Amino acid sequence: MGPLGRIGPLAAWELRRLARRGLALRARLLFLYALLVALVGFAAVWFFPVAATDLLTVSIRVTPAESAAFADALALVLLEAQLVAVVALTPALAAAAVSEEKDRHTLPLLLTTLLSDREIVFGKAAGRVAFVLTAVLAGLPVLALALLFGGISVQFLLAGYALTAGTALLCAAVGIGAACGARDLRAAVLRAYARTAVLVCGAFVPPLVLGTPFALLAFVHRDPGAPWALAAGFGYPLAQALVGFALLERAARGLRLRGPTAGPRPTTAFPAPPRQVEPPLLQPDDEVPPDLPPVDGANPVLWKERCVGRTAWAVPALVRAVALGAGALAVVLFGAGVWVAVKRASVALDPGRAGELARRERGTEAGWLLIAAGTFAAGRYLLPLAAGVSGCVAGERFRRTLDPLLGTALDRRAILRAKVQAHAERGTAFGAVGVAAVGMAFTAVGELRLGVAAALLAVAGGALVAAFAAWLSVRCPSDARAFRLALPVAVVAVGWPVGAWNLLLLRSDRVPPDALARGLWIATALALSAALALWALAARALDRGE
Repeated sequence: MGPLGRIGPLAAWELRRLARRGLALRARLLFLYALLVALVGFAAVWFFPVAATDLLTVSIRVTPAESAAFADALALVLLEAQLVAVVALTPALAAAAVSEEKDRHTLPLLLTTLLSDREIVFGKAAGRVAFVLTAVLAGLPVLALALLFGGISVQFLLAGYALTAGTALLCAAVGIGAACGARDLRAAVLRAYARTAVLVCGAFVPPLVLGTPFALLAFVHRDPGAPWALAAGFGYPLAQALVGFALLERAARGLRLRGPTAGPRPTTAFPAPPRQVEPPLLQPDDEVPPDLPPVDGANPVLWKERCVGRTAWAVPALVRAVALGAGALAVVLFGAGVWVAVKRASVALDPGRAGELARRERGTEAGWLLIAAGTFAAGRYLLPLAAGVSGCVAGERFRRTLDPLLGTALDRRAILRAKVQAHAERGTAFGAVGVAAVGMAFTAVGELRLGVAAALLAVAGGALVAAFAAWLSVRCPSDARAFRLALPVAVVAVGWPVGAWNLLLLRSDRVPPDALARGLWIATALALSAALALWALAARALDRGE
């Protein structure tokens, strides 16, 4: 080994390559945008009912104690937003470090060098982690300015950055391990985010999320000077680093496996002629062709996508297991939430049990179940929708079948519409369950107007995901890149009900249901406008052949 041990010389080379591509500036801007959105949103909630546009123009008098409390809460929000950005960026960035070598068929050449497998894996992981942590430091001046308000514990800031470093290391190890066991970038990204959801986000299950770095950061924020807080704040990143090293060791042992390392087959303009094969000794029975409906002459593309357009684009076993689990959880939680809501309604209609209803909280027991059901159902519908729509046109381009399709007499806008419609029709039952669950949850706590606004925003979020994925599919050269860019929008469309629900319960004194309903109506209008604009741009670009 060289002087850098297992890291080797690849770490510096990875940093140079990312800098030459211009990704350093983009990553810093991404973190700064995340911190800016968190800052503006938190200030708007904290100083409610003062409008967010008036915060810079209207003089607001606060006492030193209020200023310290604001700075303390702001530091927590900014560090949480920083953690979210790290978890959203690092797995895909790390998975691309190995998958790009496979896509360019340069990994076999790299394996023939004097570098060991551990030096290759650890070097690439170290380069990606250093790149992410360098981008994270772009938000350090923002937190330094917050120190001027007072009330922020230095121990809490150190623990927050230690948790950020440990989470970045664990996410990078997950991404590298997923890429070493996958053939292409798309499967690697799917594996990386699925494992990140389990190892970092606790599979979004309420009992397990308490062990995530997000929850631990909130616990340390309560009493940052306590010995247990310091031990947890710095011991948890050490545990993450140990798990990350174990994942990297496993990835290094599987780097030279023939199947996962082979990568996609090289494309050639002169395919090999078919070889003559000997007939089998036992002739099987004649296979009965599938009973397909007749071809629709009015819309043959829609018929093709519905009947023969289903392709296995990812890891089948993992995708089926995750889809089955999410669907089962959504159905069970939705049934439990509806049952609790019906029992509450029966108590409300019984005059003799009015006192029992008064002692209960206002629909939170049913609301939590319905919000969880809506989240799982939305994820079961929107994530496959984003994956399918992002590859509907980019996949044809990557397989070099787009030009023959566009050369037909079919209307290009109709082709795009048929492809998106076919993917949107799959799993609509889960989409309906997600919309109904979100609407019922907000109705149980707030009022009917709040529930209607939440349900409409869920519908608008689905439309935005489909339109954004369609636009990316038309503009991106490959389906993997289109899906990677569409995934953050799909995650936001899936998880916004949880944030709005916590905002309604935790900040009910500052954010009344009427104000939240207005915010949801505004978000619905913005999402629908963005969806229509993106759809028009996608149809126009495909029509022009761009």
